[in-house]
Formats: sequence, structure tokens, C-alpha cells
Amino acid sequence: MAGEILQKFTNYHVKVAVYGDYSHYTSKPLKDFIYESNHGKDFFFVSTKEEAVQKLSEIQ
Repeated sequence: MAGEILQKFTNYHVKVAVYGDYSHYTSKPLKDFIYESNHGKDFFFVSTKEEAVQKLSEIQ
């Protein structure tokens, strides 16, 4: 389901950054999803609000 939601954002050219502490999650599929998202150019998981703003303001 998360992949489908991410695909909708991508289709409509919407960049999204979600910030928070993800270190306590142990799910391998979730970690893989976060890793893959962070290597794209439209959807990011970061630890601080400042990082989120920086990622969203980068021109690609």
C-alpha cells in the first residue's frame, strides 16, 4: 500500500519529506522502503525538520 501511495505522489510530481526518528523500527521491509525512498528524488525520510526543508528545496 505504501508503494501505491508513493506512486501517486510521483505521478503528480509532488515531493514529500517525512521527518522523525525511525531508528527504533526493526522491520526489514520498512527499512528497505525508507532506503529506496531516500535514494530517489521525490520522497524522503529524514531525521529533522531542517533536513526535510533542505530536501524539498533542492532543485533537481
